[in-house]
Amino acid sequence: MAKKDVRKTHLLDRSLVDKDSDIISCLGTLDEANSFIGLARVFARDEKIKEILEKIQQKMFKAGLELVSDQKLSEEDFEEIKAIVDDFEKIVRKPNKFILLEKNRSSAFLSVARAIVRRAEREAIRLQKEGITSIWLVEWLNKLSYLLYLMVLREIELE
Repeated sequence: MAKKDVRKTHLLDRSLVDKDSDIISCLGTLDEANSFIGLARVFARDEKIKEILEKIQQKMFKAGLELVSDQKLSEEDFEEIKAIVDDFEKIVRKPNKFILLEKNRSSAFLSVARAIVRRAEREAIRLQKEGITSIWLVEWLNKLSYLLYLMVLREIELE
């Protein structure tokens, strides 16, 4: 009986790729970010933030599918998150210097999620240059990291 190669994993189309491939790395980073977004959602004080984070978690699944299927994020997905960012910019006071962002559980989890999303963005850029992902995934992740920053600030304001 032949041993299964545990260094490989299946994509949706059942093709095999190395577990250390750029695609699997980016998928793992998106999953990691989504987990911290979920933690932040559980501990968020602001109900609007909880609601938006849940929607973002659903959209993160679509972002992951982009790496393993023909389903891609679109300009509409980008415009949707951009509108949310615009709304938060109207209600959040931005500091004029660097500050420690981790003031409570929610802001700490959001801060970690933001750092992981930024890593996912860098990985997505590499994949976009190779023609594997769309520019909209890169743009969406960029806006998501900024939105998470604004959410951190909002959660700190509620302290």
